[in-house]
Amino acid sequence: MDIWQIKQVKLGDLIPNAKNPRKISQDKLAALQDKIERLGFHNPIKTDENMQVLGGNQRLKALLKIAGKDLIVPVMVPNRPLTEEEKQEVIITDNIADGQWDWEKLSKEWDKDLTTTWGLDWTECDFDAGEEENKQQSVEKLQDKFIIPPLSVFDTRQGYWQDRKRLWNNLINDQGESRKGTLGFSSLITKMYGKTGIKNVSILDAALAEIINAWFLPTDQNCKTCDPFAGDTVFGFVSAYLGNDFTGIELRQEQAEINNKRVEGMTAKYICDDGQNIAQHLEPESQDLVFSCPPYFDLEKYSDLPNDASNQKDYQSFLNILDNAFTGAIKCLKNNRFAVVVMSDVRDKKGFYLPICDNITHIFAKNGMQLYNEIILVNVAGTAQIRAAQAMKNRKIVRTHQEVLVFYKGDVSKIKNDFKQVEVAEIESENE
Repeated sequence: MDIWQIKQVKLGDLIPNAKNPRKISQDKLAALQDKIERLGFHNPIKTDENMQVLGGNQRLKALLKIAGKDLIVPVMVPNRPLTEEEKQEVIITDNIADGQWDWEKLSKEWDKDLTTTWGLDWTECDFDAGEEENKQQSVEKLQDKFIIPPLSVFDTRQGYWQDRKRLWNNLINDQGESRKGTLGFSSLITKMYGKTGIKNVSILDAALAEIINAWFLPTDQNCKTCDPFAGDTVFGFVSAYLGNDFTGIELRQEQAEINNKRVEGMTAKYICDDGQNIAQHLEPESQDLVFSCPPYFDLEKYSDLPNDASNQKDYQSFLNILDNAFTGAIKCLKNNRFAVVVMSDVRDKKGFYLPICDNITHIFAKNGMQLYNEIILVNVAGTAQIRAAQAMKNRKIVRTHQEVLVFYKGDVSKIKNDFKQVEVAEIESENE
C-alpha cells in the first residue's frame, strides 16, 4: 500500500516545481538554512516519478545554498506514476512547514475547496500575517485584478473605496434632487450641522454599482441590466458607462425625467411605471443581470403614491410589492445569470427588527434563485456616532452596515465558463 520509496539523489537532478503555491522570504530562507546546518537534513524532499519536487521546494533552495548541486540526499519517490490529483494533494498537504502561501498561484492552479477536499487547516498555516508590507501588497494585487479584494466584507471606509467612489460621483453628480430630506433629522443633528450640512437622502454607492457590474455580468458580451426599483441614476449611469444596456423602472415621474436627462446619449433608459410591471417592458429571459436597492420599508419615504413600496401602512403590503416586482424581474432574467439586491433589515415601530433580507431570500428561492453570496457592506459612520448615545438609552445598537444579497439562476457549473476575467475600467478624472 505504501507507494513511496527512498532514493539517494543529487540535488542537481531535482526539478523545482514552477507551480508550487508556496514562497519564502529571504529572512525565512536564511533561518531554514541555519536550522538544516544545526540539526541536519531530516525531512526528505518528495518528488513525482520524474524527479519534479512536490514537497520540499524551499528545503531544496536551502540545501543548494548550503552544499551545491552535487550533494546527495535521500528523496522520497513514488514507485508508480501519480495522477494529477495525487500530485496536487501532495503539494498542498506536504508544503505547510516552510514558507508562506502564494495566494495568486494557489487561486489559479487549485480549483478546489482545499479545506474539505484535503483537510487543510488554514488556521495552522503561516500566512505571514505579521508582515504588513506583504499584506498590503496582497491587497493591492487584488485591487488591480478585482477593483477591491473579493471578500465577504465590503469596507466603504477604506481609502481605495472612497477614491473610486469619488471618481464616479464627479461623473454622475446625482444629489437626490427629487427628494426633500426624506431621511429626516433629529433636533441634535440639525442643531450641530444645520439642514444643509448633511445630505439626508440615500444615494446608491457608485463604487458598489461598478463592482456589481464588473463581477456579476458575463465577460466579452454586450449585456443587458435592469432594476425594478430604479430610484437614483447611479446604477444605470455606471452600467451604461461600462458598456451595458440598462432599463430602470421608476415609479416617480420627476425622478424618471431627471434620470433620463442625466443619461442622455448613453445606453440607459428609465421608464416611469410601477416596478411590479417590469415584465411588461422587458422580454422574458432577455436580461443578464437584475439589480435592485428597493425601499427599506418605511425608513425613507419616497412619495405619497399608493403603490410606492415606501408608502405602505403595513409590512405585509410592502412585501407583496417586493414579491410582485422581483418575481417579474426574475422572469426577464436569462438562465445562468445573477441577481443582486442591496438591502438592510429595519426596525418596526416597537423597535424590533423586521426580517427583510430573509423575506427577500425566500422570494427569490420560490422563483428558482438561491442565495449564492452574502456580503456585508460596511458604511461610513456619518451621523451614527451622534445617534448612538441616544439609541443606547434603549440599548439599541446603531446599524452601520447593509447586506448585498447575490442570487444565481441556473447551473453553477456554468459560472466559470461565462464569467471570466474581471475588467477594471478606466474612469475619467474630474480634470479630464
